[in-house]
Amino acid sequence: MRKDLLLQQFKDIEKAINLLKASIDKFIVYDTNKTYSPDELEYYDSLSFRFEKSVELTINFFRSLELFFSSKQSDTLRDRLLEMQKMEIVREIDFWMEARLLRNKIAHAYLSDEIKRIYQAIYDNSNEVIKTVVRIKIYLEKV
Repeated sequence: MRKDLLLQQFKDIEKAINLLKASIDKFIVYDTNKTYSPDELEYYDSLSFRFEKSVELTINFFRSLELFFSSKQSDTLRDRLLEMQKMEIVREIDFWMEARLLRNKIAHAYLSDEIKRIYQAIYDNSNEVIKTVVRIKIYLEKV
């Protein structure tokens, strides 16, 4: 993989992260006692989509980064995350595994309390996604 393609892919992640930050800045705790209108739910849909997109773009970027530096790719996500941890880009492997599972929880949640916990988890976990992208940027500036 060429470096210019890698950098373009990283720019796409930065765009997604900027949108996620905008949603995080407006975060409102989900009220389980409120009946939300479709318009009011758009914020939460946007927040979850932006989180999911940021996580997936970053995980896909890990594959590209691995190919760029070692000309091979890991067989599993866990192995890829271990490589990113060795590069000091990822701090906790389990975080990324859980972040990926969070998107499945969003799609299958129906109870208000569960939905509230999911949106809170998205808010709480977004900072680690953002910090990881900052670490990627620092790493890319070194090479």
